[in-house]
Amino acid sequence: MNLDLYTIETNLIPKTVLVNGNKHKSWKYGYNEKYDVVIVSKDGTLGEVYNIQGLKVGLPLAPNGLKTGANKWEVQDIPETLIKIRSIFEWNKRDEAFKNKWIEYIEGEFDKREDGYWFVNNNKPTYITGTHYMYLQWTKIDIGKPEFREANRIFYLFW
Repeated sequence: MNLDLYTIETNLIPKTVLVNGNKHKSWKYGYNEKYDVVIVSKDGTLGEVYNIQGLKVGLPLAPNGLKTGANKWEVQDIPETLIKIRSIFEWNKRDEAFKNKWIEYIEGEFDKREDGYWFVNNNKPTYITGTHYMYLQWTKIDIGKPEFREANRIFYLFW
């Protein structure tokens, strides 16, 4: 009996098909009936395929040049100025110069929520879904910020 949370499928898709699909960024988000895999990549690429208890989940291709940094998940500091804004009503009261200063940061966070996020963990490029990113970066639990756990990452991929 296999007790692993997941296995990585290595022969599910022929190498030439995988390479060609990545070259043209033609992998479509959603269920791929031909290969029986759910593709969570929104950039048209396909990297590792995880088999999680029979559900095959295709991750995006890992980007080149990931910065190793801390080599683990770390919550990014939220700009102090933005922490003070508690509602859309407070945001709307701000002048255009203020909004223009922070719009790139805010849109970047929405992009991570939509597309997921890559970071280096234990010397390995690691992908987390957008929902998992939001949980780790923006949620507070009874002990403070949640910590990264591989089991949670697999849960979010499966979910």
